Amino acid sequence: MMATLICVPYAGGSAQVYKRWTGKLHPSLRLVPAELAGRGSRMGQPFYRNTTEAVQDLMPMVREAASRPEPYALFGHSMGSLLVYELLHALIEEKVPLPIAAFLSGRGAPHCELEQQRRLHELPDDKFLDEVKGLGGMPAELFQHRELLNLFLPILRADFKLVGEYEPQKRKPLPLRLTILSGKEDSTVKGLLSEWEPYATGGCDRVLFEGGHFFVHEQEKDVVSLINKTLTEVPALI
Repeated sequence: MMATLICVPYAGGSAQVYKRWTGKLHPSLRLVPAELAGRGSRMGQPFYRNTTEAVQDLMPMVREAASRPEPYALFGHSMGSLLVYELLHALIEEKVPLPIAAFLSGRGAPHCELEQQRRLHELPDDKFLDEVKGLGGMPAELFQHRELLNLFLPILRADFKLVGEYEPQKRKPLPLRLTILSGKEDSTVKGLLSEWEPYATGGCDRVLFEGGHFFVHEQEKDVVSLINKTLTEVPALI
């Protein structure tokens, strides 16, 4: 049986960041990279003002996947991880069937991130860009071409604002098991990964990869291998 894998990008990212996984995922998995407003094929559309708007925008895609006879899974990295977490709670509120797996990558548990929340989007351009460069993952040529940078900067600021102003609510644990991914050298992730445990009744599988915040690119083969192994071991896909 086939399964749908919906992937939500990180701050500044578009659907394109996951399209490179095409052909590397197991043949039973259908890749659906989410395109967020204001970038890629949706360039020019208004940016989200908060996570609520982003979740409302993503929900139709997830509802469509949940309505199919085959199962689906969610993957998000960094900001995408935050949006997937909020999507899961929105699905519960709307009584939409939950995914067979949820991969939360490159972000600490909500209460840990809240304690260390930084409003980077309020920094002047040069300092803001220095912080972004420090995360890695952005092509060097982007910072060398002012025209490209002028197009990209508003996207980054909008995404960092969304993350920086996010305040988690106290809610019941999610009724599923989470897979938490992180880079061993990722200094942006706050708190221990074990802090995610209370957020899901089924607990968490915690997987560490070599690399920093963008280990999803640095260790792409191993990340995709984990996704393939996790999803093909689900009874419905055997």
